[in-house]
Amino acid sequence: MSTKIVQLKASADNPDIGLVKDEPFYVVTSADAVAGLDKFIAKQIVTYQPATETDGGLMTAADKKKLNTIKTEPFDELKFKSPNGSVFVLSVDNEGKPVFTKEEIDVH
Repeated sequence: MSTKIVQLKASADNPDIGLVKDEPFYVVTSADAVAGLDKFIAKQIVTYQPATETDGGLMTAADKKKLNTIKTEPFDELKFKSPNGSVFVLSVDNEGKPVFTKEEIDVH
């Protein structure tokens, strides 16, 4: 299917719309004025369902699963990695003092 573009030519000077005789112009219209255009556009629109951990949607299921693992505040603990690769867990005691604990590596 090809798209037809109709170019018109002003038949006389028309200062109300800013055209002079023989000046080319295009008709401006809206989508609802073109028969069948709404159905054509509807076929082109991609719709997405919400993503779940098993079914993709606006994001992949894998990304949704990762997103669901993000903890929201307040945090119980935060993990930090030292320059040598050791992992430390920062938590807070009941008086609000910081407590760093080295995370033990499980080597089974």
